Amino acid sequence: MCGTRFDVAVLLPGVGVFGGVRRFIALGNEFVRRGHGFVIYHPTGEPPGWLPFAGETRPLSALPEHRHEVLICNNPPQLGAFENAHAGIKLFYFALEGIPGERAIARRRDWVIAVNSTGLHRRLRRRYGVDAEKAIGGVDLETFRPGGTYPPPGDEFRVMVFGRTSRRRKGAELAIRAVERVARDHGDVRLVLFDHVGVGNERDPRDEIKTRVPLEFHVNPSQDELAALYRGSHAFVSAERRAGWANTVAEAMACGTPVVCTRSGSTDIALPGETAWVARVRHPWVLARSLRGLRDAPHKSLALRTNALRRIPGYAWPAVADQLERIIARRLT
Repeated sequence: MCGTRFDVAVLLPGVGVFGGVRRFIALGNEFVRRGHGFVIYHPTGEPPGWLPFAGETRPLSALPEHRHEVLICNNPPQLGAFENAHAGIKLFYFALEGIPGERAIARRRDWVIAVNSTGLHRRLRRRYGVDAEKAIGGVDLETFRPGGTYPPPGDEFRVMVFGRTSRRRKGAELAIRAVERVARDHGDVRLVLFDHVGVGNERDPRDEIKTRVPLEFHVNPSQDELAALYRGSHAFVSAERRAGWANTVAEAMACGTPVVCTRSGSTDIALPGETAWVARVRHPWVLARSLRGLRDAPHKSLALRTNALRRIPGYAWPAVADQLERIIARRLT
């Protein structure tokens, strides 16, 4: 932990329920706890209503009136405001692969370039010769934690999946098709779906789901309710692509739920055969084979669960804040 107080601000497109927003609310809380200043600028300026935030929020229009020691951005549409703002250092924090203007942003010599996963670090180094700063990880271990015993094998195999199929990058459709394949030879399978409806996600995701597998769909669960859903599932499936850090994979692991996932955004925590069942190909057949492995080998599920719970604490929010503090301290001196 750094002994110097920093004045930090971040630009966000809003404070609704999104992974990138969660990152900065959580980091802001950790920075404030350590005595730093932390301000979120977004178009309307109201505080987030779904997660407690200890810092300050301001409308984006107020940004030109202030100068901060550190200004952070990870949203290409806000680069104009980022460029024109006054700050000691400007830090662009990559959270996704293939964002608009990726090459030009990564090669900015007047900005600090950081990444939230080893996969993104490798990508920027391989494609653009950029050795980005690492601020890797992100999971709230106070909320997402094991609760009692892992659900025992039984007649119903509960598989949890992010439920908005229209967000193709998330791979929900592929995960659902994989669960259908498992259900063909093991009829007692239940899909446990979740998503949020709100600003930026106005369409009801339940209207998108077309499957004969029995399901339950949880809309706008609280963070505690979401954690309970993870803990009550036999497996969590993620088929993401172009992810930076796979938030839901980390949350499921922290809750002790065995994970089937792609490599996208998960290489830091999803070690194949050790902490997760990692599909090398993003295809329902491959995901289904991994799910059958979890269903048919309870001892394997237990091993993955145990190993994941040992690994995940190294990627909690305090560890990410430690990395950012060191980056800021080094760059400001």
